[in-house]
Amino acid sequence: MTIGSAIQTFVNSLPGQFIIGGLTVAGITGFSNHLNNPALAGIIASVPIGMPSSVFVKESQIAEYSWKLLVMMSVLFLATFANWFFITQMKMSKYKSVAIAMSIWAGLGAVYYFIGKATKKSK
Repeated sequence: MTIGSAIQTFVNSLPGQFIIGGLTVAGITGFSNHLNNPALAGIIASVPIGMPSSVFVKESQIAEYSWKLLVMMSVLFLATFANWFFITQMKMSKYKSVAIAMSIWAGLGAVYYFIGKATKKSK
């Protein structure tokens, strides 16, 4: 086994993916709080984790995965906009704002999931 294939095997493993995700979250926190650079933290936070994750999806499912990712990124945009609006315009606490925005994301995601599931059954 070459070093390149060993790295690829590790990155494709659950522990490898967990480490990558953890480093991403730690990087966001580090840039935002410790390096006092919320702009860079926002850029890192917006890294499309779902897109590079598509390399882990089976070829037979990649087209559907990509479409669902696009739809859910739109939902994420709406929830993120709501979070910004609640904090800046309504002067809501960050805890309440995030809770509501995450609820919007989860609610719209659930609606999308169940509509898709019902549509598949009717075909």
